[in-house]
Amino acid sequence: MRLLSLALAALLAACGDGGPETRAVRVAGDSLSDSGTFGFKATVQGSSLADTWIWTDHVAHAVGVAPPCPRYLAANANQVAPNTDPAFADCRSNAVVRARINVPPDMAAGDDSPFSILQQLEDLSATRYDPDELLLLDGGGNDLADLMRGFLTLGSELQGLVPFADTRFVKLLGELGIVPASAAATDLAQAGAQYMAALADRFSAQIRVQALERGAQRVVLLNLPDLVRTPYFQAMLAAVAQANGGGNAGQAAALQVQAMADGWIQAFNTRLQAGFAAEARVAVVDFHAALQQWVTPPAVAGQPNRYGFSNTTTPACAPTGTDAMGLPSYFLGSCLAADLSHQLPQAALNPGWWTGHVFADDFHGGPRTNQLMAELVLDALRSRGWY
Repeated sequence: MRLLSLALAALLAACGDGGPETRAVRVAGDSLSDSGTFGFKATVQGSSLADTWIWTDHVAHAVGVAPPCPRYLAANANQVAPNTDPAFADCRSNAVVRARINVPPDMAAGDDSPFSILQQLEDLSATRYDPDELLLLDGGGNDLADLMRGFLTLGSELQGLVPFADTRFVKLLGELGIVPASAAATDLAQAGAQYMAALADRFSAQIRVQALERGAQRVVLLNLPDLVRTPYFQAMLAAVAQANGGGNAGQAAALQVQAMADGWIQAFNTRLQAGFAAEARVAVVDFHAALQQWVTPPAVAGQPNRYGFSNTTTPACAPTGTDAMGLPSYFLGSCLAADLSHQLPQAALNPGWWTGHVFADDFHGGPRTNQLMAELVLDALRSRGWY
């Protein structure tokens, strides 16, 4: 009977019923974690709130608390402030679309705004953490995109006689005290890696001061996914190839840029992991390796891969325009599941065709991707005995 009881206890723990109770969930991060600051979530919009859940919602539901609600309200694209509606006073999801660890100098909002993940953490820490609370975090994706855009526009700026020190790329590096040795490609790549490592250090330090030193006992942090695999970065690389004459020469140039971006991501993730390697209160989740697996092409075209994805490259939602670099732009607030399920010709054969897409738009995951992200986090909670 004793052995049977022990086995039953282990089974319950494996199912998520044997860990400590979670009283509440707090969230900080970017669009991947935004609970609706701008009135929508960064995925396909369902017919009900539950149909538009992102990964933080799934985690909250699994641990038995209400889905996170947005603490901030957007007045416009560049102004976000705490929601003054009393109904939102107790909301603890501070993640915001377009948030960065380091808000760049050319962005209208500053480092003291909710567009700064560091400021989000400071705002969250105004109330000390209860040991039974769970803090969910992500960040760094928009910072990497800023760095990449700065690098890709560097050549045109220099041709336009902009001094090297005044280029977007160099000014961004200077925000964290990084100065490239020269304009040579190897020096720029090295400076970018130093910048991403410094970002990870800044993020880690803020987590320690504004979460751990404020009582947080259970912190889950997603590392930077392999963003080079996203349609957004693939479109960037295609533009690089075209700008370098296409063909073999263009492809070689694109591969060089891809390798550089990979190095920047690894610099961030390596430093982030090292920063919390000995910290029992922080679990760093390997979102990077997981996304690489999810975007593995199906063995048979049109059929799902082992993770349930039949399309690993194309956004489910249609672009709504182009951005400043001429790349497709999207607005997920208008991408409705009901419309996709009636979209021809796909819907004629399978109304749920879009659920097999890894990406909702060129940068954010669809509903199944968010479910798998939540499963990654729940696995981390189980491994720590937090669930």
